[in-house]
Amino acid sequence: MAALQKSVSFSILGTLATSCLLFLALTLQGGAAVPVSSHCMLQKSDFSTYITNLTFMLAEEASFVDNNTDVRLIGEKLTQGVKVKERCYLMKQVLNFTLGEVLLLHADWFQPHMEEVVSFLGGLSNKLSPCHIKGDDQHIQRNVQQLKDTVKKLGESGEIKAISEVNLLLMYLNNYCLSE
Repeated sequence: MAALQKSVSFSILGTLATSCLLFLALTLQGGAAVPVSSHCMLQKSDFSTYITNLTFMLAEEASFVDNNTDVRLIGEKLTQGVKVKERCYLMKQVLNFTLGEVLLLHADWFQPHMEEVVSFLGGLSNKLSPCHIKGDDQHIQRNVQQLKDTVKKLGESGEIKAISEVNLLLMYLNNYCLSE
């Protein structure tokens, strides 16, 4: 049992280190996304190292329980057909779904990190609340609905999958909603 705990601890640390490097790379990429409006922006200061680490630890804990390796919720398929300048709005919609229909409903799962991560993501959601796009957003709503349908179809497994990908959600928010 001690060997298993040690192995899991090293796995979490390795994944956390890798995730932090990926997160830093995305942060340094800068300028890859053009915000839709000034309301669709987050600041670098919104992403502290502490809360980023907690978010990655939460995702890692959930990934140990996530037995569905065939499905990816947050990835290229989600952004398919969505212009780069509209992707912050898309990620706002994904964030609101993840918060409202997954994380808040299962706030007692994956403690102690869940509570702080939910609070942090709620703050990002509030900052993005005035974010809207001009014109038709049906293509974005269609992609978000596909995500919702997949989570619903998978049931509890889909909810665990969504929690295990909260680190990807954070990276996409950072990539598409961060202002210069």
